[in-house]
Amino acid sequence: AGFSGGKLSGRKLPVPDGETASVAVVLANTGGSGAQALSLVLVDLNQDTVTRSAVETIDPTRGHAEINFDNAEASLLGQEGEGWDMLKRVEAGAAVLMAFEQVGGTEAALNMAKEYALDRYAFGRQIGSYQAVKHRLADMYVKLELARSNAYYGAMILSEDSAELELAAASARISATEAYRFAAQECIQVHGGIGYSRHMPFEHIYRHHRRYRITEGSEEIQIRKVAAHLFGFIDPTRKSKNQKA
Repeated sequence: AGFSGGKLSGRKLPVPDGETASVAVVLANTGGSGAQALSLVLVDLNQDTVTRSAVETIDPTRGHAEINFDNAEASLLGQEGEGWDMLKRVEAGAAVLMAFEQVGGTEAALNMAKEYALDRYAFGRQIGSYQAVKHRLADMYVKLELARSNAYYGAMILSEDSAELELAAASARISATEAYRFAAQECIQVHGGIGYSRHMPFEHIYRHHRRYRITEGSEEIQIRKVAAHLFGFIDPTRKSKNQKA
């Protein structure tokens, strides 16, 4: 999107809650080159020069939209040319909060699997008494607690506004993403055949996990951020050979 003379033009997608939001903060080009050309602008989404349409995603429980701006009235947020630095700070904070959402989803999946393992009997025994099921639940619990620890650390760094925020946020997202992925898959496995049926909630849990995995920076980007901090020579924004330019 481009911003000049108080007018914003361009397109953004997919925008979470874009169909219901009243205002949006948009990263726009205000002239120049590189990061210094980017600024944040505030725009009212209820004006006639803004059009919105729904975008279908893997997770239908969270609405996403395509938003088009056609010389929409907008105002500069902060100083011109500071948009990229401001966005990085906002994204890091959002990553920490999202990690807590993933921790909550992981815990919910673990609890559902545990309760079913205690209630379901096979060959005269609770299936939770079988070693194979015990190992699944134990692995889910270990990943959950690791993710929770990283999320709490990220929250501490966020509250202190420390320079380590980007590293802490990336670490929290990586461990929370892995924990949620594992729990979503194993919850289905513990429930056996009914885990695949449409009247059970496990499909939605799996879809949630898939959406969280690519929201606010994909898992690969978060890993590259950690590697950049640890080794100092990997660009976290560089696309891999498997990513489209």
